[in-house]
Amino acid sequence: MSEVLEPVVELGSAVDTVNALAITNPVREALVKDLGPIANKIFAYQNIAEDSAVATEEDAVSASAICDEMAAHIKTVKDHEVLSTIVSGLHAAHRRFTGLRDCFIKPLEASRKTLKGKVIVWQQAEDEKARKEQARLQAEADARARAEQERLRKAAEKLKTPELKQERLEQAEAVAAPVVTVAAPKSAMKMQKRWAVKSVNLAAFLQACIADGNLLGYVTIDMNKLARAKSANTMLTIPGVEFHQKVV
Repeated sequence: MSEVLEPVVELGSAVDTVNALAITNPVREALVKDLGPIANKIFAYQNIAEDSAVATEEDAVSASAICDEMAAHIKTVKDHEVLSTIVSGLHAAHRRFTGLRDCFIKPLEASRKTLKGKVIVWQQAEDEKARKEQARLQAEADARARAEQERLRKAAEKLKTPELKQERLEQAEAVAAPVVTVAAPKSAMKMQKRWAVKSVNLAAFLQACIADGNLLGYVTIDMNKLARAKSANTMLTIPGVEFHQKVV
């Protein structure tokens, strides 16, 4: 019973979480008071960053001082207690509502997948039975056709007139077994057939990439992982990979 009620309980809890996020006037005033002066400077900082030329030591010192100012503002915004509380609450609400969604979707998807799997197993079994039955009936039809051909050929041997014998042989050659089809019963379930990769022989695949460069489109190089490896071991060298240091 608790499992049945869980989505309902989660829904009520999620609503309570959102209600707790109501931003009062004092909170708004605190945000405007603390962050308003920074907001008023953002456009000016953008212009300075775009238009400033750093060509001399004096320019570099001045630009560095402005960067320090912006860093201080960034820290103020990140560490602002009221804003951080609101952001944390919104994150909690996001988690709460995605969790609420999962309370509905996950069990429904799991149950549907289980039931659909049973339908697929049944359908595959029925298709296989139909295939075997079709093969059996086709073999019988082929055998009957061969027997009729043989009968006509033997009958032709007994005929004295060449014309009649040729006619009977042509009849034998014209005998063909009908094409037998057996349709398997179908469910109303919508199904799709998709290709999936079962396994990859990495050595063989890399050899194929050397022979056919088009296959490299299926290869992804993790450059961030390579950079971390270089940071951990500055002596690291890898054929085909060129490292360089960036100043940030």
